Amino acid sequence: MKAKKKILIIDDEPDYVAVLQEHLEREGFEVAAAYDGIEGLRKVEAVSPDAIVLDVMMPDKDGYEVCAELKADKRFAAIPVI
Repeated sequence: MKAKKKILIIDDEPDYVAVLQEHLEREGFEVAAAYDGIEGLRKVEAVSPDAIVLDVMMPDKDGYEVCAELKADKRFAAIPVI
């Protein structure tokens, strides 16, 4: 059996995360969520996602800062960010 692809959603809006998570899981993805940029960066290390859905406007660290940190790190630079 083929392993499910993992998607990490990083967004500070719980309702948006819940809806997106439901749709992605229905399509067969394994989904993890983080509710701010700092938590999101920690989850990337813990989850090793195949792709990341990243909000731009978040408290503490916005999506641009998170994306820049991910792309600057060799371990995570190849992960697609939407």
